Amino acid sequence: MKLQHRGFTLIELIVVLVLIGVLAVSVVPRFFDASGTSEYLYRDQALNILRRVQIQAMQCTDCVSQGVIVQSDRIFSGTNACLNDATHLCIAPRDSSTITVTKTGFNIQLNFDSNGRPLSNCATGTCRITIEGAVALPICIEAEGYIHPC
Repeated sequence: MKLQHRGFTLIELIVVLVLIGVLAVSVVPRFFDASGTSEYLYRDQALNILRRVQIQAMQCTDCVSQGVIVQSDRIFSGTNACLNDATHLCIAPRDSSTITVTKTGFNIQLNFDSNGRPLSNCATGTCRITIEGAVALPICIEAEGYIHPC
């Protein structure tokens, strides 16, 4: 006669309860606290702008070197306006008291050559753009053109 097993064993029940406990302690508090999430969004936008300008510089080899201007509340290529489109990143007024943009390794403008390498001081070392708020999220621009979160 064959016995049919129904339900869970005690070990399976304990493992599930432990997993739920770990999730409750580590993940659930993040759903109720929004601090630090805006910085990640701004960092991702800044990465996209830098990579887009770098690709434009590589595609248009006859053009003047493409550049990005970095200020304390915005990153943009082209006109200095807060348009929040593909060429602009502006810190929203509600976030401007807590989130800033800082740079190291270059002055105000970061240009790329036709091979996608940064010009100016970044050509000899790593330049950084940091989105600072509840957390500091740096973006590194390497001498050979690799742009990445660091």
